[in-house]
Amino acid sequence: MCLALYLAASQELPVIGWDDTNPAFHVIRLPQNAEGVRKQFSSEYVYYAASQQGCSCAFNYEHEYDSIGELKNYLRNALICVDQVEMFACQAGAEEQEKQHAVVTSPEGIALAEFFFKDGQHLVIRGGKEAPRATEAEKCLQRVTQPVPFPKGGDASLIHAKHATSAPLCLGLS
Repeated sequence: MCLALYLAASQELPVIGWDDTNPAFHVIRLPQNAEGVRKQFSSEYVYYAASQQGCSCAFNYEHEYDSIGELKNYLRNALICVDQVEMFACQAGAEEQEKQHAVVTSPEGIALAEFFFKDGQHLVIRGGKEAPRATEAEKCLQRVTQPVPFPKGGDASLIHAKHATSAPLCLGLS
């Protein structure tokens, strides 16, 4: 029986279609025959992820090849838009089974040679140690680079401008 790997997120994730003529890593919307897996997730948008083999088995057995690297990169990119991605691994056809294992890890964690998706495993994928810092820095950059509105109908005068303060622009980065 093949491994089936499902992903879920709080907003839509990019779909990478399956091509019979050029098999490759793909992430598709949840197939109708796997609707039962929705009970495993708190997130609304659910997908099926598979390798060039057409199933998810290669994510466990081909760590030296591209499959797990492509999944890792997909998750890293997804975490730019969402705080976490949920995953559920099971044998194909056993999507409604009870959760047997729970793991919180990162995209890099699933790509380690010693990592193995287990039957009935629920995973929460979050960014690594640097992700929160980068996210805060991005928010800071957005605040700092926003244009300052000028008063309508009047002269923009530097005399009326507010004086700089010693307060940091980005909390937590000083």
